[in-house]
Amino acid sequence: MSYIVFARKWRPQVFEEVIGEEHITTTLKNAISGQRVAHAYMFTGPRGIGKTSVARIFAKALNCEKGPTTTPCNKCTSCNGISSSASMDVIEIDGASNNSVDQIRELRENIKFTPSYGRYKIYIVDEVHMLSISAFNALLKTLEEPPAHAKFIFATTNPEKVPPTILSRCQRFDFVRIPFKLIVEKLKKIISAEKLNVSEEAVFTIARASDGSLRDAESVLDQIASFSSNKISGEDVINLLGMIEEDKLAEIVNKLCQKDTAALLVIIDEMINKGKDISQFIIGLMNYLRNMMVITVSSDLRPLIDFPENYIDTLADQAKRFKIEELLYIFYALSATLNAVKKSEIARFILEAAFIKLSMRSELISLGDIVDKISALESNSSPSNSLSSNTAADAAPFEREARPPLKTDKETGSSETKNTTREDIESKGEPLMLEKVKKAWPAILQEIKSKKISIASYLLEGDIVEIEGSSIVLGFDKKFNFHKEALEYTNNKKFIEDIISQALGHNIRIKLTTVEQSEALSGEGGPSSQGEAGKGDKEAEREAKADALDNSLIQSALEMFNGKIIKIRENNARNEQA
Repeated sequence: MSYIVFARKWRPQVFEEVIGEEHITTTLKNAISGQRVAHAYMFTGPRGIGKTSVARIFAKALNCEKGPTTTPCNKCTSCNGISSSASMDVIEIDGASNNSVDQIRELRENIKFTPSYGRYKIYIVDEVHMLSISAFNALLKTLEEPPAHAKFIFATTNPEKVPPTILSRCQRFDFVRIPFKLIVEKLKKIISAEKLNVSEEAVFTIARASDGSLRDAESVLDQIASFSSNKISGEDVINLLGMIEEDKLAEIVNKLCQKDTAALLVIIDEMINKGKDISQFIIGLMNYLRNMMVITVSSDLRPLIDFPENYIDTLADQAKRFKIEELLYIFYALSATLNAVKKSEIARFILEAAFIKLSMRSELISLGDIVDKISALESNSSPSNSLSSNTAADAAPFEREARPPLKTDKETGSSETKNTTREDIESKGEPLMLEKVKKAWPAILQEIKSKKISIASYLLEGDIVEIEGSSIVLGFDKKFNFHKEALEYTNNKKFIEDIISQALGHNIRIKLTTVEQSEALSGEGGPSSQGEAGKGDKEAEREAKADALDNSLIQSALEMFNGKIIKIRENNARNEQA
């Protein structure tokens, strides 16, 4: 008799032998017992978890000579024919190779014929998502109203590729990955029955490599059974599958903790020289880090880690040496590296660069710690701190050129900007004083500039005229009427009032007015007088600046680059015309 591989030899033959899918087998058995069998089913889930096996068991349960029954006999002609894939009434179709519309039309023609000896003619279509759109459309009518003797069972690993019109006509069952412990139990049962000499460590390694697929685990066990006549160890499985040893992964994690760049590069070199796959290495390390994060979150989550207890203890000890932020940073860095490696022909260089970066990482601080530190700073600082930090040096780049005073400006003495504190500006219950407001004004302008430079540039052309109760009167020369009107917009005015109110501790309102400049502009005597030519040049430059500020393009540039107008130069053509 020819050799039968483990995946076929140990395929479940009754519902009770299916492991890890009790939610599905129980529902199907209840449907049979209650005579509520639907005409179409959709089995979805990853590879190797029993979709086709359950479909065959279901077919045997429906067509068994003793049925329909939840426990097919596996002895009658119908059961034996289905088990050996020789039944004329149970037709298995590979959707990948029979995906054309012509083949589906042939199915529609044949489905009208009654079964040969069973109760139902059952079509099991594997990888149904591979059918073409035309084939799906040809199947729709038959699937919605099939003959009474016809049943459909579809299986797919990609249900998202199946048209909703097909899914809506089927009862859907989602198969899940088989738990690690159940795979280990099944492998041990096969090892015992087959009289194999396999260590427990090797069994765990095979189960982890299967990633929830029992068929994959059975295939690896079948392969490893021919590897050696001696006892098969976990290292044998690792070498056979090209995996990375858990001890080596633990060593890498230790070197990452120590930030030992040289040792990490040596390990990478050894791994590549042994022919290890770089992608598999990264995946193995990410899985190791995932387990460390799980154990860091809570020691009660040990059941979520597919390791023997002694390995879990090692993980727990290593996890204590890392902050959870570090583990997350390393994990996501490796994830990005994996994507880059898959697309590159210089995978080794990318991996080495990633490990150099990881080993030279700075200490990471959690977002919660940062928030706590900011809160502590805020609680230890007074509202005046932000205002007192605005020194004359901070405000200097933003100050305008000195302008002649306005007629109503009663300020005397030095205009030098000084550090201002909240206590300098006001005391609770004291009236708003003009002198103190002027001292605070540069810092207020700096605050407005940091939030909206256009409004600050308009304010620069105004002067504090006087205080009227809780209102600050700002005067603008008539040449800057545009600036005054722009500031009078409700949103702009409220924006200014809110910032001034917060800085001065008063409920402030601002009034904007147009005023005439002082006769100092006439140039009559005194230290402030100027020559007629110099006065004219100054006036021309101020007018040019005002025109520039009226230009929306220039305003956008000032806001974008946080700039200010220094000097206006006329172009040569204009000079020549003049």
